[in-house]
Amino acid sequence: MTATAADTRVPGSGEPGPGPLGRLIAAVRNVQARTIAIISIVAILVWFVLGPVTMLVVSSFRASEGRLPISPGVEWTLDNYIRVLSNPATYTVMWNTFLFAAGALTVSFALSITFAWLIERTDLPGRGALFVVIIASIGLPNVIAGIAYALLLNPTNGLVNIFLRNLLGMDADGTGPLNAYTLPGMIFVQGITLVPITYLLVAAAFRAMDTAMEDAAATSGAPYRTVMRRITLPLLTPALLAALVYQFVSVIESFDIPLVLGLRGGVPVLSTTVFVETQPSGGLPNYGLASSYALLLLLLAIGPLFLYNRVLGKGDRYATIGGHSYLPRRVRLGAWKIPAVILSLTFIFISFVLPALVMLWTSLQPFYAVPSAESIARISLDAYVDVLTGPRLQRALGNTVIVGVFTGLGAMFLGLLVSWILVRTKSKLRFALDVLAFTPHAMPGVLIGLSVLLIYLILPLPLYGTIWIIVVALGTQYISIATRLMSSGIAQIKNELEEAGAVSGAPWGAVIRRIVLPLVLPAFLNGFLLVFLLAIKNLTLALILFSPESVVMSTLVWHYWDLSADTASTAVVGTIMVLITLTLSLIVRRLNRETAQLT
Repeated sequence: MTATAADTRVPGSGEPGPGPLGRLIAAVRNVQARTIAIISIVAILVWFVLGPVTMLVVSSFRASEGRLPISPGVEWTLDNYIRVLSNPATYTVMWNTFLFAAGALTVSFALSITFAWLIERTDLPGRGALFVVIIASIGLPNVIAGIAYALLLNPTNGLVNIFLRNLLGMDADGTGPLNAYTLPGMIFVQGITLVPITYLLVAAAFRAMDTAMEDAAATSGAPYRTVMRRITLPLLTPALLAALVYQFVSVIESFDIPLVLGLRGGVPVLSTTVFVETQPSGGLPNYGLASSYALLLLLLAIGPLFLYNRVLGKGDRYATIGGHSYLPRRVRLGAWKIPAVILSLTFIFISFVLPALVMLWTSLQPFYAVPSAESIARISLDAYVDVLTGPRLQRALGNTVIVGVFTGLGAMFLGLLVSWILVRTKSKLRFALDVLAFTPHAMPGVLIGLSVLLIYLILPLPLYGTIWIIVVALGTQYISIATRLMSSGIAQIKNELEEAGAVSGAPWGAVIRRIVLPLVLPAFLNGFLLVFLLAIKNLTLALILFSPESVVMSTLVWHYWDLSADTASTAVVGTIMVLITLTLSLIVRRLNRETAQLT
């Protein structure tokens, strides 16, 4: 049958239809379908983001000690806030949280800025190898780092303390001089673990900044330390402030290090306070009081965002890259080359090699012991055999894969759809949607875990106690990352490709599935692996929401360490986790490099 101008076939149907009228009807249906899809996507995002916040606000005004906040007979009250704000311990916890964050950020940024400058702007030997090791250490989960440093810096039998006591001529059976179970110990360990991400956040700015102003200052006779202090660092203010805000939220929500070191050492912070209120060692949980602490934590986390937005509003003051070509020059270190190499090697040893070695050593011992002739004779693979052949690891490993895969897919697909709305539509509500998509990053993990726990305790949905409630919580937390990754990918696709698909009669879903997704697939896979990596390392949400049937690798580590006091099994599971996360980190890095070469 020959088609005429008045008789064209509707693509995909195989049937002829009236040309202009058929195209009009198809276009109207396509618009309707797209509108319904957009409304559904926004509704899902609102549920995942505003649902938890709303639940926490409601719970904080309920007298729910020992009961659920929405249970019959639970009264509305201000007592939770009165108890929180009138309790002197609250201000001790807040002060600890502030000192912990400030100290960890100081350690992290001092090291990260130093290494970013050395790698990106100097002739440091082995720059590439240093970069690889810094990035690879992302694969060391924080809970494993905390346990490793607990073994290294234990005041009585920590390996480092024994070495220092022998070196300094101190009493071999004494304690100290270092102690991981203190606020300075927590600050040091947290600061070290923050370096890889902080480095990634600041290194790009060092790499891209035009050096013309620095050259002009150097030509005028200014010493290099003055150039750094008065030109380089001030020009990097937006990038440094963005990294500072991001990492401030990361420290405020940090749970692994405060749980492993702070809780045992009697140094409470807000995140562990919320956890203790929901899962007390004795008595019933007080969800109302925990919600009040959680909202206090949220206010503390989002405060720096206002300062960041104010600086961004004056972004033109910090612009250095114009239309002319520029080539960042490398500074010759000269006599400082040897100290720089020593600093780099020391950091690699302290941050990665030493924790990995102590975990490996501990996994080969039936019980923790310092290296000696007797302990070397006790080296055995029994712990590996017990853990690898036991049902706990198999269940935890299977659950971990499920959590990682479904969290990665769910977060990335929702991030893809939300990003398409942000990039392609002209709605005036795009800004609100963008803020909504970013909000989970400003929500500490303890807050998300508590709110998701309350929601699915109350709603008649069969999620509580299953692995899927952990997937929902983790997906909520990583929506922000997925949206940011997908927005940049979609922005690189010319709109005419999607318009051609729509004009040919393809429905909106088919355009997303057959045009948009294949074109952003490299970024999608990169984001999936990143979210997978973050999800399987996460202890906060898994520990708040797990049940005996939904144990994952991170909670299994905590079970062996805290409940069973089994150091060998802890180290075995920790070593397995490090190997898995290191492998994924290297894959993510390779994909990032290949994507950069393509673009």
